[in-house]
Amino acid sequence: MFGSLNKTKLIKNDLKGIAKLMYQDVSVDTWDQENLTKRNLDFTIESIRYIDAYTKRLSTTQMGRELLKNHFDNFVVRIGAYIGEVIKRNINQDYKWYEYDSVYHFSSALDEVNRALKQRRFFTPKREIEL
Repeated sequence: MFGSLNKTKLIKNDLKGIAKLMYQDVSVDTWDQENLTKRNLDFTIESIRYIDAYTKRLSTTQMGRELLKNHFDNFVVRIGAYIGEVIKRNINQDYKWYEYDSVYHFSSALDEVNRALKQRRFFTPKREIEL
């Protein structure tokens, strides 16, 4: 009778808010101020061109490399969330974002993914990262 109270529930994750940070939390760099705007980053397929140009700037400018060095995880999440939102809005289907940990309990397929990730090693120029 009380077993249903202990069920794990899917927890929604509104990545739209994180995606909006691409234009709400912009650096003082002139290019960023002029290009990473709400008008340009309107979640259309065409707006991905601004994200592409931005990622190229991050990897080719001194300031961008420094930002990536110090905030890599933030950039991955923000850029990934933005691109995911573009896909979600343009496929004309009803999709929702959920937190990984809550979905993990509902899908045995993710167990294989989790095991594979734990066995991989990722290399950076200065160190090896093992997951």
